[in-house]
Formats: sequence, C-alpha cells, structure tokens
Amino acid sequence: MAAEVSESRFDTDATLVPESPEGYDDPTEFEYPLVGLLFGSLVVTPLSFLGFGAVLWWAQGPAVLDVFVTATETETGLDLSVRVIPVLVTFAAVVVVTTVVHELIHGVVAGRYGYEVTYGVAPHMGAFYATPFHQFQRRADLFPVVLAPLVVISLVGVPLLFVPVPWVALAAFLALVFNAVGAVGDLYYTAVLLRSPPGTLFYDSDVRHCYIFYPAGD
Repeated sequence: MAAEVSESRFDTDATLVPESPEGYDDPTEFEYPLVGLLFGSLVVTPLSFLGFGAVLWWAQGPAVLDVFVTATETETGLDLSVRVIPVLVTFAAVVVVTTVVHELIHGVVAGRYGYEVTYGVAPHMGAFYATPFHQFQRRADLFPVVLAPLVVISLVGVPLLFVPVPWVALAAFLALVFNAVGAVGDLYYTAVLLRSPPGTLFYDSDVRHCYIFYPAGD
C-alpha cells in the first residue's frame, strides 16, 4: 500500500509558493545550475561513451563496425561506404524512446510512493517531464524516484550490448550513453537530497518553480 502523501495548501489564484507545513521554515527556491549541468554533461559524455564503448567492443568486436561501414572489394582495392542515414535514424529513434522511457520510470516509481504524476513537455527547456505537481514530496521517497531511470536503463541496456545482433547492440549503446548524459540533472538533484536533512520536503509548483522546505531549526 502506498504511503499517504502530505496535502499542500496550494492556491493557484494566490501564489506559486504554498504555505510552509507546521514545523518547517519558509521555503527555499530550487534551481538547476545551468553552467554546472553543462559542465557535468561535458564530463559524463566522454566517460560514458568510452566506458560503454569499451564493453560494446569487448562484446561485439570488429563486427560492430559493419553497422557504420560496408566494405566492398573492387578491382582497384577496397571500396568503403558509410551508412550515414541508417545510423542517424537509429540515433533519433533511440533518443525519443530513451527519453520517454526515462520519464515513464520516474513517473511509475513516484506513483508507487503515492504521488499523482503529471507528464508533459517543457519546450522552453527542450525536455519532457514526469512530476508530482502541487504535492509535498518527502526526501526519502525522492532517492529512488530520481535515480531509478539511470539504474533501470543501465541494468537493461548493458546485457543488450552482448546480443549477437550489431544493430541491437549499437542501439543499446546509444541509449546507455544518452541516458547517462540525460541523468546529469538527476545526479545533481541527488546531491541536493544528500545535503538536505531528514524530513526535508520538496514541492513543484510548475516546471519553472520548485521549492525546498527544511525542518525548522535545521
């Protein structure tokens, strides 16, 4: 049975900021540091590419190159042809599917903890979201909610690197890298959770406004 979730006193006609629950200080607005996230992405991208790439090469060997290049012997030598369109189509499909699955995992796990989740797209951020708007979210609940996509997709994707079908292995590789880079914000949020005292509450008013309520005295 899902745990009971604290109800908010959110008034859409009055303010984006709800009243502080009894025993809590006034809220602190939470914002992602764009420069920090950019730097994190620049670090995670090559690390995930090299890490998952090494596993892919170990699992598939040179056969994985056949996905990118076809080699044909001719009278004058070897003719190489790069498969640009198929690779780009695969990448685009992987990006869409991975993004949707990533947010669905967030939403499903949040739902298991009793939250009502809203799914949508934030064009100004270029991102999808799955968020329990207008609900106080407990710090302890948010650890699995935030980290679940990174863990689940990695656990499913790594074995797929060993499937003896190069196109499947390549798609899994792209999904693993894209998911790891996309989880940079989740990792930052996890760091915020770790720095917050037990009992801290989080509250999303909309896609632009999130607030942290610390227990009084902490």
